[in-house]
Amino acid sequence: MISGEIDQDLWTALRGGLPCLDVSRSCLEQLQAKAIAYSPLLKEIDARLAEAIDKTETAKKANQKSIRLEIFTPALQYLLNTSGTLDSSGQKPGIIQRLGGLLTGKLSIINDLLGVIGIPLFNSSNGGSSETTTKVIQVSDLQVRIAELQRARAELADKVKEKVTQLLTEFDDARVEYQMSQVIIRRSVLRFQLYQARYLNGDITTEEFLQKQNDLDKSKTEVYTKWAKLRRDLLTIKLLVLTQKEDEN
Repeated sequence: MISGEIDQDLWTALRGGLPCLDVSRSCLEQLQAKAIAYSPLLKEIDARLAEAIDKTETAKKANQKSIRLEIFTPALQYLLNTSGTLDSSGQKPGIIQRLGGLLTGKLSIINDLLGVIGIPLFNSSNGGSSETTTKVIQVSDLQVRIAELQRARAELADKVKEKVTQLLTEFDDARVEYQMSQVIIRRSVLRFQLYQARYLNGDITTEEFLQKQNDLDKSKTEVYTKWAKLRRDLLTIKLLVLTQKEDEN
């Protein structure tokens, strides 16, 4: 896109379902709140926390000292169950380690959790295996794990906020670079028109004229590149902040 600066109507169209798109504190807080509210992982963790707390309270009222893992949904079994492969330190990963994998982007852990909560495009883990159903967890241990899960959830929410801040800053930088390139390209077009007039008058050679034309084409390519980056950065923000339905509007 080389013709003119982005006007308000175009910004509105590009923004889509985003409540705003600037680096003000108010806008940043709105985008962060929206990203946290609609994060599928945070929603799932909240649901599993509610499930664990409910089961714990029920067990306490019934004076139970332990709970069978099979009564929990597969996703909560995954978070609570510390069996499985050893990590690099030779330890079995617990709740903090599992959610820590989400914070650091470990794909295998993300795939496992997304699989058991039913998000498409990831391999499903059915949970409730014969090994799992024979296991129990102490109520006191469950309370400790709930506290760990709450802390890990808060850390994950902070990471979402940080990511929104990073993406918004990068987008604003890309917007400034694109708008500056618009100013430069307009000057380049005017300068080329002067060279074109000189060429028609015979004041410069064909080789010189073609070189100036090549320089203008390079400048146009740079503008398109900056425009493409601007669109990519915006799409990344939308993917983090918006729900799929909102992004389609």
